[in-house]
Amino acid sequence: MIGPLFAVSSALAFALNNIFLRRAVLMVSDASIGILITVPMAVPLFFFILVLTGRTGSILSFSWQGYVWLSLAGIFHFAVGRALFYHCVQLVGANIANILSRADIPVSVIIGVTFLKEPLSWTLTLGVLLIIAGITLAGLNTQMVRNGFDQITKIPPRAFVFGFGCGVAWGLSPIFIKLGLKGAGSPTAGAFISFSAATLFLIISLLNQKRRSAFISMTGKAAGLFLAAGSFSCVANLLRYVALNLAPASVVTPLVSITPIFGLMLAYVFNRKLEIFSRPVIIGTIMVVVGTVLLI
Repeated sequence: MIGPLFAVSSALAFALNNIFLRRAVLMVSDASIGILITVPMAVPLFFFILVLTGRTGSILSFSWQGYVWLSLAGIFHFAVGRALFYHCVQLVGANIANILSRADIPVSVIIGVTFLKEPLSWTLTLGVLLIIAGITLAGLNTQMVRNGFDQITKIPPRAFVFGFGCGVAWGLSPIFIKLGLKGAGSPTAGAFISFSAATLFLIISLLNQKRRSAFISMTGKAAGLFLAAGSFSCVANLLRYVALNLAPASVVTPLVSITPIFGLMLAYVFNRKLEIFSRPVIIGTIMVVVGTVLLI
């Protein structure tokens, strides 16, 4: 029970991150430069947590394979996946971006069951299917329903590339985390290693002059919104690492994926003018709740 509860808490924190992110990406020309703020800020935060808990030594407790897997998890999830998601949100909004990025659920479950030999049951299968269906339904707006989903065809092809690419990156990262944490140290140390690897990757990306110029020209307000988004993201990822250390990836990933449901609820309060809400949201929420109960 503890692992799934950490996963659900992570989903709520990710939803709060999306509230600030939605506003931030509308203020920049290149949405991916936001990760130059939201990713590096996690490194000192996680190191401070390790110092506070007296577990800095756990950073050195991993095997060389563990460092490789955790580094790959960081690059795939925080650098590649997050950049693609930011681009997708900028193009089509958070609701549609969340639908397109849901490829992480089947990717994680298939790999977890096939290669990590994680248990597969009918409740897990039904729960995952209900969550996928609920998230998809909740993300559809009234225009899509009225037009027979014709609006889906108007989504820019780049949005599909960004969304599905993000889903694959996010679906692989929990598997890498499980492999990296296997038989070793604390999840906090694992998160620190992943964020450090992603930060190094992003520092190298600044060698590109165009990207460097876009980052320097960012307004203070946009930077502040990305900073707020990054703070919630840090908390969410810490909770996710703890959850993955306590429960199978095939359970944690679908639970964290209820983030769009929390996001829709919070967006109704804070970003009502930026998103469209409809009756399918209620039905989708019920389906996701039922699927979550089946997974727990």
